[in-house]
Amino acid sequence: MTKSAPKILLALSLALAASACASAGSRPNSYAAELAELEASCTARGGILTPAEVGRQVGRPQTEYACRINDGGTRLRN
Repeated sequence: MTKSAPKILLALSLALAASACASAGSRPNSYAAELAELEASCTARGGILTPAEVGRQVGRPQTEYACRINDGGTRLRN
């Protein structure tokens, strides 16, 4: 290794870290926005958004929550 190799490696590491931080902020509150959209869709169908039993958070509201429809209709006619 040459003497400049550690400096180049450090510069590349810093550039990579800076680009990761910059890209992380490109979608502010995307989880909250997706959750609000999911809740609105569920409410429109007459349901209630409830936590699903996935065991851990994965960062996707579609996986972490389920739409529970209590008044699901019936086959009986009045």
